[in-house]
Amino acid sequence: MDIFRFFVKTGLFLFITMFLAPFYFFILLIFFRWRLSIGPRLVRFYSRLCLLIFRVGIEKIENHEIFGRRRKGILIISNHAGFLDIFVLSALFGSVFVSKAEIKYYPVIGQIAWLMGVIFLNRNSSNERLRVLNTIAEKCSNQILAVFPQGTTSRISERLSFNRGIFKVIELNPEMSLLPVTLHYKDDAEIAWNEPQSFMENAKRVCAKKRVGVKVIVHEPFTIDHYREKTAAQICKMVEHIVLDPLNKAYQ
Repeated sequence: MDIFRFFVKTGLFLFITMFLAPFYFFILLIFFRWRLSIGPRLVRFYSRLCLLIFRVGIEKIENHEIFGRRRKGILIISNHAGFLDIFVLSALFGSVFVSKAEIKYYPVIGQIAWLMGVIFLNRNSSNERLRVLNTIAEKCSNQILAVFPQGTTSRISERLSFNRGIFKVIELNPEMSLLPVTLHYKDDAEIAWNEPQSFMENAKRVCAKKRVGVKVIVHEPFTIDHYREKTAAQICKMVEHIVLDPLNKAYQ
């Protein structure tokens, strides 16, 4: 039965992806001038379809009205459990992500991601990080971006620290704000992707679930005012605790 669910869900996912990809590509190409506005709407629709395919239910959203106060100039800071995180955040917030550079060269998908305004990062280049920070600072004025400062996926029990580099971005654009978001999966130990598990092994475990429950907590945003007399490293630790501490509580 688990293998059956895996093939059904992955089959539907691949079908929807390959079916929509050409349409998305031509829409973004034709309306190139407005692609940064259209792109997030397209990815939100796609993400909602993916949540249906993988039977992901957003069972509770706490403090969603905080997001409603400001629809632009937001950089979402979230913990990272697995590949479902991207669909959850996109479906709820219409966010565009900072992604590894390799995805840019994936056939069709990479070009669509570029047209939508995805920011690509070469993790092996130290000079690249400054360019990405400047790009985030610039694009955040008109888009909602999301990053996973842990740098990789992990289980709740691992509690990986946040990388402080991204927290310098607000100093480059004082008009933007950081929005901490906690993603708490009901069955985190089975959903989270961590070493030495391969992506295929993780996908099989996720697809084996009849239903995946997730709770989303939106926290108060951080602005340039929070940086008065504090360093980026101190802000990093503050946001890290805000995002990760709710994961210590039992899922309700």
